[in-house]
Amino acid sequence: MNDNGQAKFIDNIRKALCVDGNRACPDIFYRKPDQESMIILERISSRSHSLRLQLLYKMIDSAKIVNLDVRPVQTLTDASHEIIKLACEKKPEWGDEKSVVLWKHPLIEEMNIEEILRERKISVIFSNRPDEGKTGRDRLIKESAVSFIGITSADYCIAETGTLVLKTAPGNERIVSLLPSIHVAVIKLGQVIADFNELYTLLDKELSDSPEGIDAGMTFITGPSKTADIEATMVHGAHGPREVYIYVITGD
Repeated sequence: MNDNGQAKFIDNIRKALCVDGNRACPDIFYRKPDQESMIILERISSRSHSLRLQLLYKMIDSAKIVNLDVRPVQTLTDASHEIIKLACEKKPEWGDEKSVVLWKHPLIEEMNIEEILRERKISVIFSNRPDEGKTGRDRLIKESAVSFIGITSADYCIAETGTLVLKTAPGNERIVSLLPSIHVAVIKLGQVIADFNELYTLLDKELSDSPEGIDAGMTFITGPSKTADIEATMVHGAHGPREVYIYVITGD
């Protein structure tokens, strides 16, 4: 590679990594979907309600293997009632006081569960607002660490493995899904996809449509935290939530 080629290559890397504080250059990442990708995208977009339900049943079977609790509900109101019931029945891992931390997400906010939880003496903490900065993040870390339930939504859920895919964004911080001992996710049926092939095809399209989105983090969650480091005995909750529940809204 000559000096000019090397300079161009390094300049592309700098743009990709936003080294100069600029947004990523769209020309670097844009790629027209190939024929296989177009077929996959069409399959996802045209999937009928009955086929989506079949994927949900497959996800429920996959979830059993990883100790994940998937609960189909008809409406968002049903999900709200179930989550409130869960919060009332479960006991904190440490101490007696109960607090729940929630994403600032339209689906979560639409449930309107904060007032009911407070009536039941359960504190409610919302994830950061975009303008809170480091102070807000430090607050959220501290409050999430003492919360016994973290409630999020997700971008996708993979039926083949029961894997939740969560993109990090202001108000949708990943620590809400990682620090509390119980993680509850609420998603719609249309967010359930078949496998990782479909996921990567969707992500590739999103990247092509909006290259600036590459600076967002992403978390993959497949059931509760688990480890077998000590005497090869499986232990849940050692490095994250010990219980994970997914409520899937099945109504149209």
